[in-house]
Amino acid sequence: MKKLIAFCLISVLLFTAAACVCGTNGTAQSTIRGELSVAYDNALTGELLIYFQANQACTVKGVLLDAETDYAVLYETASVALVKDEAVIEALRAAGWTDTENWTEAQKKANDGMFGFTVLNSPKITETAKTASKLLTEWLAGDGVYERTITTVSGSCGCSKKETQVTIRSDAPELAKSEQFKALVNP
Repeated sequence: MKKLIAFCLISVLLFTAAACVCGTNGTAQSTIRGELSVAYDNALTGELLIYFQANQACTVKGVLLDAETDYAVLYETASVALVKDEAVIEALRAAGWTDTENWTEAQKKANDGMFGFTVLNSPKITETAKTASKLLTEWLAGDGVYERTITTVSGSCGCSKKETQVTIRSDAPELAKSEQFKALVNP
């Protein structure tokens, strides 16, 4: 009799646990908006790109430029350059890199008032990288805005799913005011 009671109790507990598995809470976000490989000349820019990646849902692979960089083949590892040093800018232009076409005059002015980056495109930039590069320039200027659907799953044994539209705005202007990125901001 004790074995039968124990078996019934264990069975009830297992069924209860299985039935309430859907009772866990969770969220799922929409997919990545783009992928971009970015060359940069200041290590702090790499940290800034982490914020871009998180804010604009764009996967970023960074390449830090140094004295050993071969600009003639940099296009193999980077599709966009985000730089400030004039000597690096000239070396990239000499290697066939061109100024991005994504800046509007207002965005150029906003960028000059914050970080003052020069954005250059690889001589072999793909269309998908151009699209992701536009996300970067919009974010740098503070114009990056998009809608994202956040799905929240919650409830006890009767799962419920709720989708919420959220507007994501560029956080670059706030980052330009922060102490963390003060060294990148134009004087």
